[in-house]
Amino acid sequence: MRRRIQPVVATAAALVDVDAIVIDGELDRQLLREVLTRTNTALDAFDWQGMVRPRLVEGEIGADARAMGGAILPLYAHFAPRHVLFLNRG
Repeated sequence: MRRRIQPVVATAAALVDVDAIVIDGELDRQLLREVLTRTNTALDAFDWQGMVRPRLVEGEIGADARAMGGAILPLYAHFAPRHVLFLNRG
């Protein structure tokens, strides 16, 4: 079985403090649950030493997840803290 999501989850957990990762989209709910089950099994086998294993959560939005994610980008661009403020060396 190919594991493609597990390395992404592990990398995200290594870089930032991730409490949970939501997987959603225009997928059949049974297929989504199977993806979550298999990904959880792969994550259980991963060596999490020095990291906190994030929970995988089934999303509730479904087919509209992509549109809603894109719709939040303008709000994020205008109201989120500017990352360059934290990178200023002077």
